[in-house]
Amino acid sequence: MGTLLARAHWLNLLRFCGKHSIVIYLAFFLPMAATRTLLLRAGPIHDIGTISLVVTIVGVVGALVLWRIALLVGANSLFERPAAFWIAPKKPHVTLQAAE
Repeated sequence: MGTLLARAHWLNLLRFCGKHSIVIYLAFFLPMAATRTLLLRAGPIHDIGTISLVVTIVGVVGALVLWRIALLVGANSLFERPAAFWIAPKKPHVTLQAAE
């Protein structure tokens, strides 16, 4: 079942979130806390399950947005492990050469 689901292109968003889970883990708190506070104080939604779903979605999307902003500003070090804390050296990225 997992192999069949891995071939499904509609799961690319889930694959992207899995690949960048450390980014979501590190930046989830800020948008989650702000959304939770806003929803509980304003009170537009009274169902706790719906509030939890909205807070989770906003937390994940907000974390990815904060990451992209950090990349644009040049603050890559906020989401990358320092070289001193790698057990093994980073693998070099494969780049394609232009055909001559």
